[in-house]
Amino acid sequence: MAFTWGRRIKTEEKGQLLPLYAAAMSLALLMLAIMVDLGFSLMYRLELQQVAAGAAAAGSEYYDRESFRTGYQVVLDRAAAEAAARLQVQEGLKAIPDATFEVQAEERDVLVTVNRSYRPWWWPVGQVTITAAERAAPLGVR
Repeated sequence: MAFTWGRRIKTEEKGQLLPLYAAAMSLALLMLAIMVDLGFSLMYRLELQQVAAGAAAAGSEYYDRESFRTGYQVVLDRAAAEAAARLQVQEGLKAIPDATFEVQAEERDVLVTVNRSYRPWWWPVGQVTITAAERAAPLGVR
């Protein structure tokens, strides 16, 4: 029943808002699922970026002191830099399941790449892989 200026008017159009409400609720739930999944993806990306940055910084601390003394050249000690970066990544990835990493120590910098695969809970797709990479050089290297 509808009211118009204080008087009752009989109508036979009951329930016309129900299909609109059902469609709106379905759309709202879909948008909520997308936002939650996107939030998890961004959170995973941030975690991986923090691990990669810490490992690259740890690896960049190990430079060849002998080449610095003889020619004032800042060159990384590749073996020590790679070992330090690997140790830091392994420590950082203890709490992150299904994560893989790669460490490349070069003459001037250390590159750490971290990957994680996960399955979104509402998408009808398989695995989604998130990658974060960070490069760091010792102080004094341009």
